[in-house]
Amino acid sequence: MEVVLPQMQFATWFKGTSCQIENDTACVITNNSFGRDWISSKYKDQLLSALIKVCPGVKRIEIKLSQREPLAETPLYIKSKPLDPPTPTRSHDTPPPPLKSDYTFETFVVGNNNSFAYAVAQEVASGPGKRHNPFFVYGGVGLGKTHLAQAVGHEVLNKNPDAKVVYVSCETFTNDFINAIASKKTAQFKKNYRDVDVLIVDDIQFLSSKEGSQEEFFHTFNALQQKSRQIILTADKIPQAIPALEGRLASRFGGGMVVDIQPPNFETRMAILREKCKEKGYMIPDDVVEYIAKNISSNIRELEGALNRLATTCQFKGTSASVQVAAEVLRDFVSSTNRAIDSAEVISSVCKHYGVSKEEILCKNRKKELIIPRQVTIYLIREMTHKSLPEIGKIMGGKDHTTIMHSHKKIEELLKVDLLIKNDIENIRASLQSVINK
Repeated sequence: MEVVLPQMQFATWFKGTSCQIENDTACVITNNSFGRDWISSKYKDQLLSALIKVCPGVKRIEIKLSQREPLAETPLYIKSKPLDPPTPTRSHDTPPPPLKSDYTFETFVVGNNNSFAYAVAQEVASGPGKRHNPFFVYGGVGLGKTHLAQAVGHEVLNKNPDAKVVYVSCETFTNDFINAIASKKTAQFKKNYRDVDVLIVDDIQFLSSKEGSQEEFFHTFNALQQKSRQIILTADKIPQAIPALEGRLASRFGGGMVVDIQPPNFETRMAILREKCKEKGYMIPDDVVEYIAKNISSNIRELEGALNRLATTCQFKGTSASVQVAAEVLRDFVSSTNRAIDSAEVISSVCKHYGVSKEEILCKNRKKELIIPRQVTIYLIREMTHKSLPEIGKIMGGKDHTTIMHSHKKIEELLKVDLLIKNDIENIRASLQSVINK
């Protein structure tokens, strides 16, 4: 199965499982009931086919739960880790801060939500300035944009330790520019930002409305491009949607490779939490990891925050992590970040965005102008409510599950290439998030 499945999926669902074969029956043993049910529903046929190839006598497969002690009783251990040294106060002519040591490709968890961005980032790192320049990554808060951008910087330095990689936030760039003017050291400022091999600027949307900084960044951008130096930018939206951004900058930002990172799906959240446990030395039972992954779905930063809170609380109280303990410790966290979205709210937001009625979305009218709103509705209900295909079909006026599956897949494909669809879905997600936060 490890050969057949992507590495992330294998690690998420099959790590720690075992297989026993008796007569014509193969028995796969898992550590928790959720994993047993998931493997049974998603991978049972693939498992049987794979086993028959290596053991032709196998005709049946069973997925069973291990009889060992419940994982909830496993104690939580926390490995001590030295604190990072304090960051010194930065003046306009001091070197930019270094890249974060743990923001590498190795620690970046790849899932369906970010696999394309990850692949492009690796291409950029393999030949900075040659392809995908500028490299523009956008997405919501806490989804891994900074991690991915800095991972490119790390990879460039690994291959060429003499390369000059500069990472700054947009706010730092703006402050440096203001300080340089005030102290009459603009020549040093230009050297700091233009005499580089890779320039990474985080949250470039904060250039909005800053006319002087936009003018300076325009010239910095041009100087670097003319020398084929790599530019990497992150933002919360596509270049064309950044308000009060000069058209010439928006055009240049969108002239390279623009990719997005979406919120992580359940499998990716599981993989992220397991990676964080490994990184921090937390030993947390699988069912507790599942509880966190199921109940906190907004972004990676909140996932890590919940994990840290649970680990610290258990350490302080000297208790073991269990689902019951996690539910108590994270009660306010879960309720404030994960209020369930209803399918009716999704339909209402889509209708408002596209200027169509609920009746038009749900009817069987095949008007061309209704196809995309209808498919977007299906996609968002599937992604944000976790309803089954038949349930969505019923909600959407009695459509069969193959139609629902086709619509979901169609939007998934469009998200890879169509910036307008991406922008539509981001805006609808944002409106739904505002409903949650009320």
